[in-house]
Parts: sequence; structure tokens; C-alpha cells
Amino acid sequence: MRGAVMPVILMIVLLAHGGCQAPTGGRVAVAQPAPAVGTAAPASPAPVTDGPRIVFQEPVYDFGTVEQGEQVTRFFRFTNQGSRDLRIHSLKSSCGCTAAVISADVIPPGQEGTISATFDTSRFLGEKVKTITVYSNDPLQPVTTLTLQGEITVEVAADPPQVYFGRLRRGEEVTRTVEILYDAQKPITITKVEHTHPAVRVRAEELEKDGKKGKRLFVTLTKTVGLGRFNDQIVVTTTSHKRPSITIPIFGSIEGDVVMQPPQVSFGVVRSGESKTQEVSVKSRAAKPVRVLRVESAVAGVGAELTPIKEGEEYVITLRVDGEREPGRIQGEVRVFTDHPQEKTLTIPLYGMIAARQARR
Repeated sequence: MRGAVMPVILMIVLLAHGGCQAPTGGRVAVAQPAPAVGTAAPASPAPVTDGPRIVFQEPVYDFGTVEQGEQVTRFFRFTNQGSRDLRIHSLKSSCGCTAAVISADVIPPGQEGTISATFDTSRFLGEKVKTITVYSNDPLQPVTTLTLQGEITVEVAADPPQVYFGRLRRGEEVTRTVEILYDAQKPITITKVEHTHPAVRVRAEELEKDGKKGKRLFVTLTKTVGLGRFNDQIVVTTTSHKRPSITIPIFGSIEGDVVMQPPQVSFGVVRSGESKTQEVSVKSRAAKPVRVLRVESAVAGVGAELTPIKEGEEYVITLRVDGEREPGRIQGEVRVFTDHPQEKTLTIPLYGMIAARQARR
């Protein structure tokens, strides 16, 4: 009998001397034996954050080199390594060329989600970096930035891709240059250069530069261009299968002796029943005084009032939208009549929208 009781007595003595300690709650925690010499201790589990925790596997994606026009798509994978639901509040792209879609707005603890990002390279050339900002309820990292980066190439490139003449004085003749380049080792030729505006003149010469060949275009806006905004485009035809044609926009504006600021007016959105006013400054920079004789609005529901500041030199035109007109688009122009021999009639384009009145609650 005595031999059977001894082990029990020995266990009680061990407990009394702290050999095992019972945690609060009544459960007994059994101590793990120490690892033998030369044996690694078992790895501890990853800590779990008290709350949601967003962790991306690879927040930066280098897509390398792609041809202009390709769609670069990447799935950014992330895990909620917290102890509570992770909520994705919103996604914001650095430009309209990049779209992002999330697999789910709420990710439970330990679960995975994905954000699909697509970058349209159609309008870009060279090394580019685009970002997507992720807003979540992670208290430690409420804002996370995802990055797509790489180089965009094109078989035939136009530099610059568009020609902006800016704001020019009537009677000026201005020339801009554009380089059309391609790999000199490729069997590519430029077969045609076309444009349509009668006031634009284009001259081409052969070009070799940094191992590339092509043409340098001299684009001249002649004195015959009329007042106001102008638009045209140059179409370059090539033998490239990847880029058989290149369209180069041309645009700018021509100002005379009478300058109006702003040159066009947008009323934005005007609620039905309300009214809105905008002002246009009219100044003369001619050697002799230029009188503004009258103004006329060609848009229903938009009035125009002329106020002289200094007769022959400066005026103010007040434009007012009548909120009582029917909902719809505001589009048309205001005509400005002067005694200038070459600028007798000028126009101010008008834009905007009349929206229906909001119902009261």
C-alpha cells in the first residue's frame, strides 16, 4: 500500500515548490521540456495584431519593358493578419489611366484578398510610375500605396507627341519642331505626312540620332490663321506593322488687339430657380482706342450687360444665367461688337448645365 501512495505525495511536493504553475482560470499549463543540445527550438507562431492588419505580399510591381498601347495588369495579394475584420474603404489611382478593383470590401482574420490593377499605356512613353492608394481600417497602416513601374517603348515615336503653339498675337508666324524616330536597324520608312488646316505648313527633313532614323518636321503656323482657337492634326504614315500611322495634334489660340479674359465662360451646374453670374474683362492693346459698341447673347436664358471702365480701353461684360429657364445644357456664345477695322465681331463661348430643382424633404 505504501508503495502505491508515494508517487502522489511526490507530485504534491513538486507543485508546492513551484515545479508547475497553474494559470488563472483553473487550467494547468504543463511546462515544455527544454530542447536537447544541438536541437533548434520550435518556431513561434506569427504575432496576431489586436484589430485588423493589412499585409501585402509585394506592394511594388515592376512590369519591365512593354510596347505602347499594352494593358499592364497585376493582382496585388494581401492578407488580414489581424484579429478583426479588415475593411477596405476606398481605392484611389494616381491617374485615369490606371483602374483598380478589389475582390471584397471585408476580409475576415487570416483570409486573403486581391486588388486587380490595370494600367493603360496608350498615352505614355519612357519610364513611368503609377500608384494606387488603398484606404482601410487598419489602425497601424490606414493608407497603403501600391506601385506599378516600368518602361514603355514604341516602334515609331513622335517627340513631342503634340504641338501646342500657346497664345499668339495675330500676325505672328511661329514654327515648332517634331522628331519622328525609329530603330535604324529595322526596315521602316515614313511614306506620307499630311495635315488639313490651310494656315499650317509642314516641312520634313531626314534625321539620324542616337542610332535611330526618321524625320524632323518643321510645323509652321502662318500669319493667315484667324482669331480664336484653332485645331489641326498631322498624320504620319509609316511601313511599321506595329504603328502604321501616328497622329500628332496641333492646337493653340490667336489673340488680336482686343483681349478677353477669360476667353470662354463655364457656368458649371446651376439649379433651376437659381441664377449665376460671371464676368469677362475686355481690354484693348491697340495703338488707337477701340470702342466696344454692344454685346449680344445668342443663348436663351443668358443675359449679357456691358459696362465701360475706361472708354476705348477697358470694359467688363457681366453674364447672367436666368435660373427660370428649363433644365438642360447651356451652350452657345456671346457676340462682342467693336469699331476695330479687323476685329469687328468677337465671340465668347458659353458652357454649363441647368439642373432640375431638388425636392425639399
